[in-house]
Amino acid sequence: MHIASLKEVTERLPFRPFVVRLNNGAAYEFKEPRDFGAPRDYRHIVYFGEHESVLIDAESIAEVTAR
Repeated sequence: MHIASLKEVTERLPFRPFVVRLNNGAAYEFKEPRDFGAPRDYRHIVYFGEHESVLIDAESIAEVTAR
């Protein structure tokens, strides 16, 4: 379910920001396309922040919110 939501928001043209909330309460806002990375199967994603990068397992995603 969350993989389909991720594909939908990441492949929109033009890109629009979105937020991924995790089961542990953490949230990551993807403000531009270069903030996001994923293999073709979207089993995990990578958040590339200004000073950090975070590997996120798709199973830990509680919600994907489009902006």
